[in-house]
Amino acid sequence: MDRLPTPCNRSYLRARARLRDTLDQIIAQRLAEGTDQGDLLSALIAARDPEEGGRGMSRAEISDQTIAFFLAGTETTAATVGWALDLLARHPEIEQRVHSEVDTVLGGAAATHTDLPDLTLTERVITETLRLRPPGWFITRLVSADTELGGHPLPAGATVAYSAYFIHHRPDPYDNPEAPRPPSPLRPSPPAGVWHTCPAAEPAPPSP
Repeated sequence: MDRLPTPCNRSYLRARARLRDTLDQIIAQRLAEGTDQGDLLSALIAARDPEEGGRGMSRAEISDQTIAFFLAGTETTAATVGWALDLLARHPEIEQRVHSEVDTVLGGAAATHTDLPDLTLTERVITETLRLRPPGWFITRLVSADTELGGHPLPAGATVAYSAYFIHHRPDPYDNPEAPRPPSPLRPSPPAGVWHTCPAAEPAPPSP
């Protein structure tokens, strides 16, 4: 259906072409300048693959990677931050603890990568947000070799689809899965046979 020349499909193809053309112009200009701007595009241009003799990425590969970061690294991040703020607004006691942690660790400065290990409560809030409201709620993967998952044979070339939202809202690994779990420093092993990204914690109290 996406190959039919409908107005919606034609509009999408025009928008995609404009995005590609814009990125190609930016990449060509940056390559011509040959300077490191200290940003993502400069990092992609400077990247080298040691397993392929230090080969860098082609313009098409740089463009593809830029598209991936642009699409997967903006809306998903914005959605996660938005839901985290929503959850904190509903639990002011946790919000106050997050403010206190940020004030203590950062002291008014902008956060850097080296500060992340000390922002433990903030990390747990984000992790729980990803469990409750994952931006990538439906994901597909292509099986690269014959394998087995949960007793089900998966031949190479098969497409596997799974919902992170559904898995993270199952009642077997999570008590009261719809309620936010209180932040806990404990990180026990995930429940046997269940894939999930959120560390288990004590059961959440009933929602008010």
